[in-house]
Amino acid sequence: MNAINHSRDFYALPDAIEAPNNMTSEQALLGLLMLNPKGFDEVSGLLTEDDFFEPLHRRLFQAISGLLSQGKKATPPTLIPFMPTDGKIGDMSIPQYLAKLCAEAVRMSGAAGYAGAIKDAAFRRSMVSAGQDIVALGYQADAAASRAELLSAAQDRLFALSAGDDGADMMTAKDEADRMMSATGIVRRPTVPLPLPQLREVMGEELEAGNLYGMLSGSGEGKTSMVLQIIRHAAEQGHPVLLLSYDQLWDQCLLQMVSQKLGIEHNRLKDETRLQTREREQKWDAVMDLRSLPMVFKKCSGRRDGSAQIAGYAKRFLITYAPRFEKVPLIVLDHTRKVKPKSDRDHEGRVAAEVNGVCKDVASEHDAVWLSLNQRSSAGAKRKNPRPIDADLFGGEMAREDYDGIFYLYRAWKYRKAQLATAADEREEREVEARFSRGKWEEDHAELGALKVRFGDPSIARRIRFEAQYTRYVSMREEGPPELFEGGL
Repeated sequence: MNAINHSRDFYALPDAIEAPNNMTSEQALLGLLMLNPKGFDEVSGLLTEDDFFEPLHRRLFQAISGLLSQGKKATPPTLIPFMPTDGKIGDMSIPQYLAKLCAEAVRMSGAAGYAGAIKDAAFRRSMVSAGQDIVALGYQADAAASRAELLSAAQDRLFALSAGDDGADMMTAKDEADRMMSATGIVRRPTVPLPLPQLREVMGEELEAGNLYGMLSGSGEGKTSMVLQIIRHAAEQGHPVLLLSYDQLWDQCLLQMVSQKLGIEHNRLKDETRLQTREREQKWDAVMDLRSLPMVFKKCSGRRDGSAQIAGYAKRFLITYAPRFEKVPLIVLDHTRKVKPKSDRDHEGRVAAEVNGVCKDVASEHDAVWLSLNQRSSAGAKRKNPRPIDADLFGGEMAREDYDGIFYLYRAWKYRKAQLATAADEREEREVEARFSRGKWEEDHAELGALKVRFGDPSIARRIRFEAQYTRYVSMREEGPPELFEGGL
C-alpha cells in the first residue's frame, strides 16, 4: 500500500506498470544499424543513448555511434568488447542477442521511422517524470512557499520538458530558408514596432521576436514615460503586452498613457474638477480605448519576486493570454535592479546574469520580445561627461553580452543642473557651463543612442523633445534642428 495518504484519487498508476517504451523499434533500429551503416546518417543528431529504454540498448547504441562516427564497422564481433562480459538477455548471452537483432532486422532504410517511435516513447517517459516531480512538489514543498513560487516551479518543470523535446524543434538550414522565403523574397523574423522614427534609426531595426533588449536611463529622465509610449504603440498595433512593474501601479500607468494620447496635462487629469466637460468625456473615452487594448499589468514586489517569479508570470501570460492574438508578444520589465536576488550576498554581476538569462530564455523559447529597463548606476551620474556607457548598466559591462540590443535615453540638462548645484566655485561653474554648452542642450532635449545593436551603426545618436506636461517624447524634426549632435555632452 502506498505510504502517502491521499485525500482523493489522483489517476494514480500501480507501481507495477512499466514506463512507456517501444522495445520493438529499439531492437529493429539497432539491428538495422549493424547491417546498414548508412542508416546512421538518418538518426545521427536525432537520438542519444538516453532515449532508449533498455539499459543494454543504451550501451549498444553508444558503441555503434562511436564506431560508425570513426569510420569503423559496427557489427556483433566489433561491438562485443563494449558490452558487459557476463550480461544476459533472458536465456541468451550478449553475442547471441546481437546475432538475433541482426537476423530479425530489415536491411532497407527505415531508421528515421524507428528513431521517431523511440523518441516518442522517451518523451512520454519524460512526461511521467515531470508529472511525478510536480506531484512531489505539491506534497513536499516548504509550507512557506507562496502559490506564485509553486506555480513557477511547476511551470519551469513543464517548460524544461518542452525545451528537451529536441526532435520537435530541430530545423535544417533548408527548413529555415524555406520558412523565411515568400513570393517576394526573404522575410525577416516578425517584429514589435517602435513609436518614434529616431528610436528605430538608433536601433537599426524594430524589436525582433526571440530577442532580449535593454533600455538604460537614469532616475528622473523619463524612462517610464518612454516605455509606456513603446507599450501603447505596440498594443495599438495588435501586439499583446505584459508590463512587469516594480515601481508603478496600473492606474498610474493608465493615466499617464491617457495624458500622452490626448495631450492633456497629467496633473489636470488626476483632478477632474480642473477639466472641462469635453475633456472629461475625452478622458473616459481614452480610458475605455486603452482598456480594450491587449495589455496586461503585473505589480511585482522586490521583497518577493525574483527571476523565477517573473519568468512564471511571463510564461503564464504567453500561454493563457498571448495566443488569442496573432502578433509577436512584448514583455517589459521595469526594472532589473529591483528583481529580488536568490541571495542577498550575490554581487550585482551575478544577479544581472541570472535575471538576463531568464528573460532571454523566455523570449527565445516563445518567440517573444523582452525589453528590460535598466536604471543607471549612480557612479555614472558623477562623471564629468555623464552620457551613458556600458559600465552604467545593471551588472556593468559584462551584462552587455546578454542583450541583443541596448538603447539609452539621456537628458543632459538634469546632469548640468546637478553639477552646477555642487560646483565648488565660480570657476568650476564656468567649466560645467562650457562642457554642456558644446552640445547646445536645452531643458526639454533628450538624446537616444545605442550601446549595442545587432544591425546598423551603434554610434548614431538622435535628439527628441520631452513634453513634461504630457510626460511624452516627441520628434523634433518638424522644428528643423539637426538630428545628429556631435562633440558636446
